[in-house]
Amino acid sequence: MARLIFEDGREGTDADLGALASAHGIVVEHHPITPKLGPLLARPLLDDEATRDVLAALPPRPEFPSRDLIMLHPDRRDNEQLATKFEDWHRHPGNEIRHILDGEGVFGVIVDGHRADLFVEPGDFIVVPAGLEHNFRLTATRRIKAVRYLSDASGWVAEFTGRAA
Repeated sequence: MARLIFEDGREGTDADLGALASAHGIVVEHHPITPKLGPLLARPLLDDEATRDVLAALPPRPEFPSRDLIMLHPDRRDNEQLATKFEDWHRHPGNEIRHILDGEGVFGVIVDGHRADLFVEPGDFIVVPAGLEHNFRLTATRRIKAVRYLSDASGWVAEFTGRAA
């Protein structure tokens, strides 16, 4: 389950996570990954066919008609370039929805002028509401696979805020 770390380094409790989520419209849930995906998700990178197989194994969410699979891994040539792009603070006109399938990362959010970090791992499902300033950082593993649910097929559109990572 996702862990919450406050700006001062204090680890949040389940009650803190619930309060943060409720006050700011953040959704943090845990949806275990089906074991049948294990062999596919163990691969460093997935080709188009494997990606389709992973997406087909997950239930669609009708409220989000488009989805894709984000894969960051050290074997990917542009891994650090993409990882750096996600580290920049930004917001979106729509919700940012991720279901973490493999690896781990940190969603930083700015709430009430302060930063809080949500450490996510396989099974974690997170919704960062439209307009909430946030970023995403890889952990030392430098890898993650996550389904990205989108409200429209145009894809990921970010408004970068210029806040230092």
